[in-house]
Amino acid sequence: MTGERGAAFFDVDETLITVKSMFAFQRFWLAENGDDGSEYARLIDEIKQRAAAGAPREEVNRHYYRAYRGVRADALAAAGRRWFEQFTAGGGAYYSEAVKTLRAHRDSGHVTVLLSGSFAAAIAPIAAAVGADHLIATTPLVDAAGVLTGEVDQPMIGAAKAAAVTEFLHRHAIARENSYGYGDHASDLPFLRAVGHPGYRGDDAVLAAHGFAWTHLGDRVGDSVDDPGRLLSDQEALAVW
Repeated sequence: MTGERGAAFFDVDETLITVKSMFAFQRFWLAENGDDGSEYARLIDEIKQRAAAGAPREEVNRHYYRAYRGVRADALAAAGRRWFEQFTAGGGAYYSEAVKTLRAHRDSGHVTVLLSGSFAAAIAPIAAAVGADHLIATTPLVDAAGVLTGEVDQPMIGAAKAAAVTEFLHRHAIARENSYGYGDHASDLPFLRAVGHPGYRGDDAVLAAHGFAWTHLGDRVGDSVDDPGRLLSDQEALAVW
């Protein structure tokens, strides 16, 4: 990394943090509102069925947000802060090398951007904790009263992530060769191809096939953003959700 003007883009779920924030938050939200786990199980089953039937990830993403139709945006944001406190208090929240890499970019003068199919209610607290400069996420639509309609502007997945990266670089006059990106899933490949220096975390076969010369972030798990982390045992890894 150099001190040149640059930008570093990070996927969030299972790249920076050890869980899928959308589902971890949804379970928390439903439990706060009296769910004994059955409604959460029903919603997850719906999503799994759609995915198994071959629905595009973008459509599965849209379906997820329909569960929040009629909820006030400020109530979700407040719940997101409570979820984040609970999540991080439980330990093992962060992939340490990814957080360290983000901070190294920031210290080099690069603009740091979180890029996610999740939404601000769940990941704005994460962006603040790691010190990211910008957050680009799926944006639920709200009505004039601040209530979610159940629809979203654009699922921030796949090609949409790549378009967001390209637009951000153009708007901030940052050359592609001075851009970096980190993801964990095959759906991140379009945005990783849009940056000059891609990298990934995990063992996704698609990313591994493309990324033999890419930066490969390690799997050490930390309890805080400053924790150098440790490798989980097989039993602990199975418990990470």
